[in-house]
Amino acid sequence: MSEAEFRTKRRQKFLTEHYFKLNNIDIARSIGNFQAVVIREKSEDTRDPTSHGQIFKKKFDLLRLHYTAGEPIETLKPLYNEAMHWFREWHEAYRAYVLRLAEESGEELRKDGTPTRFEYLGDFQLVLDCFSIGVLLGETSQVREAAKWLERYRHTDMLFEFLIERFVSDPSETETFFHEEPYGPLVDAIFTADTPQEAEAFVKQYLDNWYKAFEGIPWHNGHLKATDEYMPYEGYWAFDAAAVCILKGIDDSSFRDHMVYPKDLADWAREHVAGTLSGEANRALQSPPNVPANAPCPTAGWWFTPAKPDSRRYFKQGDPMPSLGGDYGETFWQWSPDQSAPKL
Repeated sequence: MSEAEFRTKRRQKFLTEHYFKLNNIDIARSIGNFQAVVIREKSEDTRDPTSHGQIFKKKFDLLRLHYTAGEPIETLKPLYNEAMHWFREWHEAYRAYVLRLAEESGEELRKDGTPTRFEYLGDFQLVLDCFSIGVLLGETSQVREAAKWLERYRHTDMLFEFLIERFVSDPSETETFFHEEPYGPLVDAIFTADTPQEAEAFVKQYLDNWYKAFEGIPWHNGHLKATDEYMPYEGYWAFDAAAVCILKGIDDSSFRDHMVYPKDLADWAREHVAGTLSGEANRALQSPPNVPANAPCPTAGWWFTPAKPDSRRYFKQGDPMPSLGGDYGETFWQWSPDQSAPKL
């Protein structure tokens, strides 16, 4: 692909084909380094969760990078599933680490802790991105499972609860939230707007203030810090604004071309997710979570993986879920909405 072709494909002007390639290489190298640390620490039984968290963040960087580069929306699903797999690994490692600290100190430490801190704007934004992209991609089982890992902060933030309320069994009516800046207008679009036009105006206000509000967060101005090896920029996107528009049915026509509004993802969600969101959410509440390759099947039934077309097949409980390889990275098996056997 030529640079000119890449420029017509990309979704944000700051990314060049040169840095898309360099960033892919740098992210893969970083993930490999952190995975080596995880393996070593596991053998030493140190259980430090730091490297697990770095792998999750790098996997999520890769997802954003590929969206910014203009990759088809369907190819983002495996990247999202890989990132959320490491979100779970991060939390499991963190809780094992806290348990060890409690055993060593004799102190009573929280068993429902999370390494993400809603009080810190950077962490909160990352959490909202995770859940917003899950909603937009229709990955309802991932949203449901991830919400369990964040039980420490359940029922404390209106915006977070709004994003997950269709996918959990205990939706909240809390009236508090952590960050007035920049999220106030987005909260107003959901809860205080009296007309569709007011809701639309609130989202536009949120988008206009979005980038400036994150000044001081590590990713801010990353496109101005390029080196010979990489550029610390994967894309600037208000995924939460798109998720709110889909969930609330807000017309995005007046701001869809805003630089930080992920209109292609919103359009895809509107076509593939929005019309059946309630049904998918209800099914997700009854279905098991996604399963990584080589793990045992948790529930007998029909499963499929986005890593390979026509992959739907039946597994017995306890059967190993195979890796299919290919160009999508790690294989994750998903519970099929259609549990009927194929007709012969």
